[in-house]
Amino acid sequence: MSSRVIAIVILIATVSFITVMASVQFFIRDPLPIIGANQMLHLRTRAVEPPVAVQIAVDGGFRVELQFQHPGHDDPPQFALRPVDSAPIPMSTESDGATHYTARGQLTRPGRWDLDIDTPGGQETLEFVVRE
Repeated sequence: MSSRVIAIVILIATVSFITVMASVQFFIRDPLPIIGANQMLHLRTRAVEPPVAVQIAVDGGFRVELQFQHPGHDDPPQFALRPVDSAPIPMSTESDGATHYTARGQLTRPGRWDLDIDTPGGQETLEFVVRE
């Protein structure tokens, strides 16, 4: 083989590799946030005005604590935390102030979870993954 053919093959292989790596963003649009034991996750609604901020904390026994910050809403948001395509888990709730709300419960399994938030400003579903 001549050196010209080898150079062309290497060039084609390099350009192909760069093209494949650059196209990954077209296949994976918005990856879901992942949370594990003894970790915290911060989420914010986009479709609800004014936005509701949510802090999700999971301890070593997979007990979950949700803290809602809901400025601009007179009533606390209605919510349901559930595994995808399942019933919501029971949560105990308490109000920590005019715009701060805390809920606690027990996660039933790892995997994909939905947090449905309903306020007078709209409703939205926040998705995340709980890992083992």
